[in-house]
Amino acid sequence: MIRLFFICFFSLLAFQPWVRVAASSTELHHNQAVTLVASGQILSLTDTLAIVSHYCKGKLMDAHLYQEGNKWRYDLELKVHKGQLLKLSVDARSGKPVPGLPLPSECQPNETTAR
Repeated sequence: MIRLFFICFFSLLAFQPWVRVAASSTELHHNQAVTLVASGQILSLTDTLAIVSHYCKGKLMDAHLYQEGNKWRYDLELKVHKGQLLKLSVDARSGKPVPGLPLPSECQPNETTAR
């Protein structure tokens, strides 16, 4: 009986990473992003950062483009005042924060003035 328990337990553990991969988003490569920008499906990173700068000031440290179904998302890492790093997810089609994810406290929605 104990042997059967361990077989089932380890079988479930072996299956678990596959479940996570299937439910996660897919990171796109540079050439794929260029194609999407050229076809008008997403904004370029430059255009996205121009929009983001209206509500969140900082220096770009890292950026990744992800696809989840038919939605595109930039995950950005910005260095803000005092060297603090913050992570921000924005819709790659609009440059606006991803709905449902909290905006970091250092960012203010619809901010138009410089700090």
